[in-house]
Amino acid sequence: MKNIYKIFIAVAILTGLWSCENEENLMILEPQEAAFSIITPEGGSEIILNEATPANTALTVTWEKVSYGAPTVVTYTVQLAAADTEFAAPVDVTSSTSTYSTIDVKELNTRALELGLAPNVEGTLDVRIKATTGVANAQPKFSDVITISVTPYGSTEVPVVTLYLVGDATTAGWNVNNNNMPLFTDPNDNTKHYYTGYFKAHVDGFKVLGNIDSWLPAYGHDGTTVVKRTSFDQTDPSSFPIATDGYYTFEINIQDLTYKLAEYTGSTTTTYSEIFYSGSTISGDDNNWGSESISLTKSTFDPHIWKVSGQTLKEGNMKFHTAGWAKEWGNNGGNIFVKAGKYDIWFNDLDGRYTFIKVQ
Repeated sequence: MKNIYKIFIAVAILTGLWSCENEENLMILEPQEAAFSIITPEGGSEIILNEATPANTALTVTWEKVSYGAPTVVTYTVQLAAADTEFAAPVDVTSSTSTYSTIDVKELNTRALELGLAPNVEGTLDVRIKATTGVANAQPKFSDVITISVTPYGSTEVPVVTLYLVGDATTAGWNVNNNNMPLFTDPNDNTKHYYTGYFKAHVDGFKVLGNIDSWLPAYGHDGTTVVKRTSFDQTDPSSFPIATDGYYTFEINIQDLTYKLAEYTGSTTTTYSEIFYSGSTISGDDNNWGSESISLTKSTFDPHIWKVSGQTLKEGNMKFHTAGWAKEWGNNGGNIFVKAGKYDIWFNDLDGRYTFIKVQ
């Protein structure tokens, strides 16, 4: 009986050691050595982007499946880079657990301009796929690289990126087209966005949208960093929770994928019955702003957020102000320069931030 017991213990120990060794080996996964290729598009494909159809599909990328030799979910990320840069500064565009991804006209145009392509001029971009798994120490696998030709539209200016709030903590609720309040973009850096305003308490507080009337892209968080969702195959990130009703300041950087959410410490007691904008954007004469002023409409959800829709502006300067100019707001105290165009205009009297959203 003692011998049988000893044999049993020895087998148990050996089995445990084998299991531990096996478990340790599973923590380091190596992808398959076979070729990992992009199937479509073909290298040398030419894409001409049309400003009139921003939501149309501009690029569909498909690729071969990667195996890590063990059951695990593989995430594929489409990366773009300026041609012949060896992906020294790649841009992640979409992520998915499928072996295909689509990129719309607006997204590809924005990325092309960010990577240095000139508007209305044919340029080249390198495309590759990065395969990763959530298992610790697993090594990424990169596909072969193809080069495509892209002709973006627009001016030489960096395109303005506008983000929008959605969720139970906001006036729009979980509706992607309900007069969603925009975040206010840093005028010198369109990767930085700010919102100071009222939020309702809710555990599923809010998320951030990249487009009106679309759930993609959307921004949430994983507890520490911002998570950008670009595909419905991708796991939906957590919402930003709001503990109590009140005013908060939210900051998000969509390049560094960082955010801050804190209670607003300034005063919210001063409210205004009317706010206007005036300037040569109305009169056309920068030496004579004239007597005409355009009134904005106060939000019924937050008395510090103002909006006026569909304003056709001349190129020139303007400011926001109260009746009689008792209080005025501009660009760091100075005038706000605006290019000619038709805009929805939003203004926040708590921090003086503003945004001009072009109307198609």
